Order: sequence, then C-alpha cells, then structure tokens
Amino acid sequence: MVQEFVDGYPLSYYIVNGKRFGDEEIMEVLSRLLEILSYLHEPDDKGCPVIHRDLRLSNVFWSENKAHIIDFGMARYLREKVALSERSSDGTVLNIDRHRPGKETYSLLRDQVSPSSDLFGAGVVALDLFTNWITDDKQLKQPWQDIFPGSSQLRSFIEQLLLPEVQFPSARDALDSLEKIRE
Repeated sequence: MVQEFVDGYPLSYYIVNGKRFGDEEIMEVLSRLLEILSYLHEPDDKGCPVIHRDLRLSNVFWSENKAHIIDFGMARYLREKVALSERSSDGTVLNIDRHRPGKETYSLLRDQVSPSSDLFGAGVVALDLFTNWITDDKQLKQPWQDIFPGSSQLRSFIEQLLLPEVQFPSARDALDSLEKIRE
C-alpha cells in the first residue's frame, strides 16, 4: 500500500488551537469536502462507490486550501445504486431523528451505508467549525440555529445537510447549491 504524505493538520487541530473559521473559509472547506464525496459516491471509472461513514473534524486534513479525507476504517462499498434512504448495513429502515444530536443519532448514521450519511457528516463538520465562536456555555442549551454566528444562507445550507429528509440527491447537487451561495 502506498499513501501520499500530506503536510497539514486535521481540522480539529485548528479548533483546539483557537482558530475561528469564518463563512468563506467554511464554505471553502465544504466545497472541497463535497468535491471529494462526489468522486467517492460516483466514481468516473467502473469503480464501486464508497461511503466514508465517519466524517468529523479529526478525519479531514486541511493543507494548502485542500481537504484530504482520512481514516476509511468505517467506509463501505455501495454495491448497488440506492436512493439516499435511511437504511442500516443489513437493509433495516432506521428511525433517525437528526434534530436530536447525540451519540445515538450519530451511531445510527454511522451504521447507515448511504451517501446521505456522508452529507450529514459534512454538515456536522461545517457546524463544528464554528465551535470556537461559542463563548458562553449557557448558549449550548439553545438550538444551534439560534446561536449560529454565520450568515443565514450558510445556516440554511447546513440545515439542509442535517435535515432528516434528504434535501440533496447527491454530493454534486449539494456542491452546486453551495456554489450558488458563494456567487
């Protein structure tokens, strides 16, 4: 196995060291991440689509304005073309409440083998990049939408990634929607 050396840090490193990401930086990270997911979910060649299933700040390296997804230990091949449904790896329909974040919701989504789990993960990454903007622990009891320090357009986009009903048919569609916001 040959791996490329990336001279950079995971996004979690920047948060721990006090970096505050603004709207443009977060949209750039999301754009790069969605490009990678688009390739993984719909490869150009005859390769099998891959679902990462574990997107988080520590699994996205950022180097020279490029995102690199690491740790494919939870990844699965998507053997057949399926809709972006909420199904576990054994085909069971999942009852996922994305409005109630926490270990149970995240665990259910990690078990899911669907492109929507990666889009949800991208939304979580984007939202987590605003972690350093929260200075009062009392705010953490409020819905994230009420304390979100970014623009209303970015908040709306992240909400769409996190909604229980699938908003984007693919990572490419999510990327196209994000690019319209950036214009």
